[in-house]
Amino acid sequence: MLILGLLFPIVLGFIISLLISPEIAILERIALAYGLGYGLLTLGMFLLNVLGIEFSLLNTIVLLSGILILSLVYLKWKNRFDYSSLRKLNPFQRTKGIRAPLSSFEIIMIVLLGFFALSNVVIAVYWPVHSWDSLSTYDFRARIFTETKFIPEAALRMRHNFFLPWYTIPVFQYPPMTSLVHTWLYLSGWSSPKFFYPLLLISLAAIFYFCLRDYSPRYHCLLFTLILMTIPLMYEHATNAYTNFPFAFYFGVGTLYLYRWMLTQKRGFLALSSLLLGLSSWVRRESLLFFLGYLVIVLVYSIPRRQFFVPLLFSIPYFSIEFLWGTYTLNILSIRSATAMPYLLASLRRWHEIFDFMRWKGVATLLRSRVAGFRMPFFLLIPIIFLYLDKIRQHVFLFLLVVSNLVLFGVGTYFFITIRGWAPFGSAPTRLFMMFVPIICYFVALVTTEESFLPEQRSADVPGRGENAP
Repeated sequence: MLILGLLFPIVLGFIISLLISPEIAILERIALAYGLGYGLLTLGMFLLNVLGIEFSLLNTIVLLSGILILSLVYLKWKNRFDYSSLRKLNPFQRTKGIRAPLSSFEIIMIVLLGFFALSNVVIAVYWPVHSWDSLSTYDFRARIFTETKFIPEAALRMRHNFFLPWYTIPVFQYPPMTSLVHTWLYLSGWSSPKFFYPLLLISLAAIFYFCLRDYSPRYHCLLFTLILMTIPLMYEHATNAYTNFPFAFYFGVGTLYLYRWMLTQKRGFLALSSLLLGLSSWVRRESLLFFLGYLVIVLVYSIPRRQFFVPLLFSIPYFSIEFLWGTYTLNILSIRSATAMPYLLASLRRWHEIFDFMRWKGVATLLRSRVAGFRMPFFLLIPIIFLYLDKIRQHVFLFLLVVSNLVLFGVGTYFFITIRGWAPFGSAPTRLFMMFVPIICYFVALVTTEESFLPEQRSADVPGRGENAP
């Protein structure tokens, strides 16, 4: 059951990714399948529980297997899943003559990536769940789900058996994705669910590499993948059972696929982007403000190209997921879920206070101290903007995505302080800023790519691409 619990979500994510975007290379697809599969698995567990089906390994596997079988039938009907296509997906097929020889620098980068990835797994598995928020909220909620099998019963038990009744509200305000991952792993027989997080870091590194590899030489991709993986706070959070790193994974990867859609016009990337951004709201609720910023950029991109339905197609998967937990907790548990919407509405009512420059000075000082752990990507970004203006023009929409996030982060912090005051912050800005780090690293890596590199070179040393790519 241990191996089944680990592999079933990956198989689920793999098949669904084939349905959405068949052109992705095999190694990237496996990395994507991990995060996508666990996100969709937890959505399935939640929806089955809403229908009155208890949390159990058997129930979830049987019912979701029905979806997998239908998906495989559809893929077979569309000729996307036959023996010849499987041969194309084989990463070891025709290896000789395809992969360019590795340089000494690239070998060193690969060894370092392997060392840091393995170290992260060892650290995460060695230590049990010990971080306060996880012990008191995310993992605690998962253990009650595992015992009671139903979300309403878990909330009822908390009200009557644990702590004070009011403590049920903060525990159930947050979306349940990571708690449901823990629940699934406990049901599968795993004693600790923490290995989920370092494997997610490895998946992020692989997806980042392949998203960049289309447009940059291999040594450049390996270098920036190593930079991304070893940023200290991100590396540390991948060993903790907090929601911040999974949130950064889904939001960051969703953004990378959004920009790949802009570059390639392949609808599968747009669908993946919206789905992954929606899954970020299944982890934490802060993504709404930044998604609205993305929606404006998608409108600006699409309307001149007469792609009038793209903003709607981009919005539907996101909002289909974003509203679920808030609606459920309000109507079933009588708990108002933690959401950014009240702050957005309150901010609009107090928009005239945007010109309080003394408060802006305080916000700048606060953010400078709170995001100090991400100095490397931030300090890379500032000089790059001035040194690579011509390259920024080539990636202007990615630049707009980065600027949109940073501006909304600053404005959101400003109005949060205006409404709530200075006291409630703590390390929240630091952990929230993590969601931008993969995007900033991707932007910096793209604009610093040497001009002589041609995208066609990409198929010369990556299996699963080129003329035989699926």
